Amino acid sequence: MNQTFIKTYCLLGIVFFCFINAYSQTEFQVIESKIIQHLKTDVDANHLNQMITTHLSTQQTNGSWSDIDYTSEIETGWQPLAHLNRIKSFALGLSTLGNQFYANQELLQRTISGLKYWYVQNPKSSNWFQNEIASPMAIGEILILLNDKKVHLPKSLQDSLLQRMNQGDIKNAIGANKLDIATHMIYRACVNKDQNLMSIAVEEAFKPIEFTAAEGLQFDNSYLQHKSQLQIASYGQVFLTGEYKVASWLKGTVYALSADKLKILNNYLINTFLKTIRGRYIDFNTEGRGVARNDVLDKKVITEAAGNHTLLALAKLVSPENSEIIKAAEERIKQTQAPSFNITPSHTQYWKGDYTLHTRPSYSFNVRTVSKRTVRTELGNKENLLGKFLPDGSTNIQRNGAEYFNIMPIWEWDKIPGITNRDYLKDQLTTIEWGERGVSSFVGGVSDGVYGADVYDLDYDMVTAKKAWFYFDKQVVCLGTDINSYAVENIVTTVNQTWLKGKVFAYADKKLSRVKSKKSMIKPNWIWHDSIGYYFPNSAQLEIRTQIQKGSWQKVNANRSENEVKGRVFKMWFNHGVDPVNANYAYIVMPGLGKDELKNHPQNEIKILANNSNIQAVKNEDLKMIQIVFHQAGTLTDQNISITVDQPCIVLLKNINTKKIIIHLADPTQKLENVNLTLH
Repeated sequence: MNQTFIKTYCLLGIVFFCFINAYSQTEFQVIESKIIQHLKTDVDANHLNQMITTHLSTQQTNGSWSDIDYTSEIETGWQPLAHLNRIKSFALGLSTLGNQFYANQELLQRTISGLKYWYVQNPKSSNWFQNEIASPMAIGEILILLNDKKVHLPKSLQDSLLQRMNQGDIKNAIGANKLDIATHMIYRACVNKDQNLMSIAVEEAFKPIEFTAAEGLQFDNSYLQHKSQLQIASYGQVFLTGEYKVASWLKGTVYALSADKLKILNNYLINTFLKTIRGRYIDFNTEGRGVARNDVLDKKVITEAAGNHTLLALAKLVSPENSEIIKAAEERIKQTQAPSFNITPSHTQYWKGDYTLHTRPSYSFNVRTVSKRTVRTELGNKENLLGKFLPDGSTNIQRNGAEYFNIMPIWEWDKIPGITNRDYLKDQLTTIEWGERGVSSFVGGVSDGVYGADVYDLDYDMVTAKKAWFYFDKQVVCLGTDINSYAVENIVTTVNQTWLKGKVFAYADKKLSRVKSKKSMIKPNWIWHDSIGYYFPNSAQLEIRTQIQKGSWQKVNANRSENEVKGRVFKMWFNHGVDPVNANYAYIVMPGLGKDELKNHPQNEIKILANNSNIQAVKNEDLKMIQIVFHQAGTLTDQNISITVDQPCIVLLKNINTKKIIIHLADPTQKLENVNLTLH
């Protein structure tokens, strides 16, 4: 071979290798600088320096702190993690140019001493999350911050910590957990400049952004985790924040998130997650066991702070084309705009998640149920001790958004809004950890995207009932029938249990009276509280209370404070008595109704056509609409319309009394191959 050709070929190879190496080095530098910027965002220099000074003064010569129990194995609030967080504050001071501790050699030695102590002690929690996600994540952030010429760790210590970080089964992990493990893999890849590890980490990090029949993002755009349990917030929020965070780090590099996956991610944020937030507060049904954590319903944490650190700031950074929609959500959450700001009417039935989201500018009315396909709200890590009945048709009715904020310690948990169950003397502890699969098949709804109807075939805790909801613009009609139980307690259906706000008025026998403490009624017409009217078309034993209730966060979450919490609560329920046989109820919720409108507000537009074991149906004259739950094959007739089906199903008829009737039909069991419908 020609020597000149060989030399030229080798030279080109060397140049190409150098180009690839330099390119990958540049990629790592870009990613690492974005991660460091993210870690330093919103850090207050004065507060950081105070923390460093305090922790330095209390750190022992072996690198530990006497106030931390390194033998603790507790599931939540695990003390040893505080050790790494203190070391992280050291790393932030050491690596921040202009900080008084920048490149301080004494602080560096204290940092090294602290990391060595952690490595030797190797503390373990009984909660796998602390060992496989929280600890490796904290170590990775420290190593990224100290991966600098000015301040760096001894290579042997760095290598040992990198090896210790190699935790978690990335291939078998799912949803938000997979993303978390992939994130600390990205940290390792950056420190080691490991292209292969980075490629694997990025692929796994973005893998949860896909529709799945397993845990994670569902085909109906809901989010399920821990088997088939609704987790739109909680794990769903962690998923969103983590994916946007990683996507922001990788934007503009060869590892950037694909356009197809970005579209899926944005759709879940905008059309599911943000719609569950009313004003500043999210629906309590979306938080899983996290509902038992104080302040969890307040979503101010996702709005833009000083930097690009929050969920919505990251979403705008990754998808600037959605900035206007996201800014409107920020305005509502920050309360610089009303909860109605830029809200358009929508109705979404999440057929995978057994959840319905009904949104109007003036209110949100959402319902949580459970079927054989899904799992009841979980008890886990000693959280959500009393949430046994949460998925039994609980209704989240919001106007301003704060109606249920932090009410959980004083809730009477057998009277969760919307549910039908036994009226216990004491709140019942949940006995099955990590969720319990539902038992009913006939659970679901029909929707055209703006209106819809739901059904829940209740069979739990010795109570059976057929519950249905019919959603319109100004009203939501709530029906129940076939209520049966052999339990010794009274069986009740709770209309609402929320913070008392202002006065409560009752209208009956053409008389308006104020409910000052408690009231029992046999023939109520209307009840009004906090701009919401409750209309009762039939006679019923109705109980109303506006009294002080007491409890503690420890009552619902063993990891929280035992200090007493109390407040005045508006609570209203039907009393069906002991041993009810085929009992029923009917009420219409009308949000946005003023007290003065109460007496003179007609209900002519709403007609309950049926509420029995065969059919539950409602007609809205103004909307020219009929919504029907057929519990079995049968016929519904109303004036000149007759609808017959040969299978149980839910039907929505629009444009009735015209020549352009539109039919929407759904099978709640999700098993039927066909349904024959005849319309005359």
